[in-house]
Amino acid sequence: MLTFPHLHQGVTLRAFTSWLAVGIVSWAWIGVPMAQARQQGSATSVAETIRQMLVELHEHGEFTGAVLVARDGAVLYRDAIASTPDEAKKLIVTPTTIASLAKGFTAMAVMMLAERGKLGYDDAVGRHIPEFADALPGVTIRHLLTHTSGIPDVGDLGIDRPGVQERDVVAAIRTNHAHFARPGIRYRYSNTGYILLGMIVESASQRAFDQFLQTEILQPLDMRSTRPDPGPRGAGETKGDSGLVSTVDDLLKWDRALAANTLVRAETLTNALVPAKVAEGESAYAFGWNVATRDGDTYMWHTGNAQGQRAFIGRRLRERTTVIILTRGNSRRLEIADAIVSILHGRPYDPPPLSIGRRVVAIMDTKGLDAALAEYERLRAAQPKRYDFSEPELNGVGYTLLDRGRQAEAIRVFELNVRQFPKSSNAFDSFGDALSRTGRRDEAIRAYSRALELDPANVNARSMLEKLKQAQAR
Repeated sequence: MLTFPHLHQGVTLRAFTSWLAVGIVSWAWIGVPMAQARQQGSATSVAETIRQMLVELHEHGEFTGAVLVARDGAVLYRDAIASTPDEAKKLIVTPTTIASLAKGFTAMAVMMLAERGKLGYDDAVGRHIPEFADALPGVTIRHLLTHTSGIPDVGDLGIDRPGVQERDVVAAIRTNHAHFARPGIRYRYSNTGYILLGMIVESASQRAFDQFLQTEILQPLDMRSTRPDPGPRGAGETKGDSGLVSTVDDLLKWDRALAANTLVRAETLTNALVPAKVAEGESAYAFGWNVATRDGDTYMWHTGNAQGQRAFIGRRLRERTTVIILTRGNSRRLEIADAIVSILHGRPYDPPPLSIGRRVVAIMDTKGLDAALAEYERLRAAQPKRYDFSEPELNGVGYTLLDRGRQAEAIRVFELNVRQFPKSSNAFDSFGDALSRTGRRDEAIRAYSRALELDPANVNARSMLEKLKQAQAR
């Protein structure tokens, strides 16, 4: 199912652009808070270390984007790395999609309505969306907020497509709800749940979702570059899970508002940052944010992926440090953020791993798949930490081959992926996809069956399995 990763008070600012030997451009404002100079060196040297790391990633095709780092709301580093001056400047000032970072805004809207008595976290979803009075028994707003509702993601419901409407979401849930896991059992990320939250915000506020967002959050925070894209969404269009654009500067305003408890009471936000308890496994997800303990500090973060763009915001609450990243193309945002924090503290840091999938495709394009897979195995043995060998990497290579019409080679890659990740439902789902596309129906049935054994809530595997068995019976 996964496809290939298709800068205040007390601060002196200096702007500069610089050409590097490789033709990479940085457009930066570096804050130098003199009272906070660290023993390991000046804030400028810290900023140069961060920039050098980003430039090296750019040289490997792993980073093109903007980064803002702040402490106590004051900018320490604000930079964009790109290939031309114009591109670097645009990456700083032009609003870009933040994808799932929008979930934090949706969760905030729910919290604001809860403070006003318009809804309760433990309200049944059916109370606010009547169509689900009988289809989602026991599912509450809290379950939706924490991704513990048991409702699969849009892709697993077969409705991950441009222009999907709320009615499509409602229909898919009503059709498939008998196969959903019980609420509260386990964490399962679900854009579907946040689409339902968007509908609930409209029902409880009696206002369009985008209007509520604009008048209650964005305008009060002076977030002028944050908005729905391409414009306000109409009645029936999905919202709540994504669909917003923003800039690193506007997201810093969001960070400051969260730190100052501008929108909701401190107690409300504190309670909202407690991850859900689940019966099986673990969850780090609270209300619109992942939350964990790092170095004795509460760390909240979220990532976003959409339309070839990537987004990230991470906040360390006691330290009051924030890292914001917006990039074009895939990027190792979590690892980059961790490295930046280490640099701020003068600690050694591990450079973010490189994409083995990108490396495989590059070799495949020049020397063929055999040479690419041989290099994959060599690097897996020789440099297991330098490259990312996670399941989505080879999965992406497989889909790249499928998109190019090289089905037999795609199947080889997917087959290697299921051997390396035999407990991944997604890997077997993708393997089944490739097999079914090439007419190998019996093998596809076995792959989809295994995907369903590993994850009984994999709606896509269930749907494809039913279709293939029906075709087999004819």
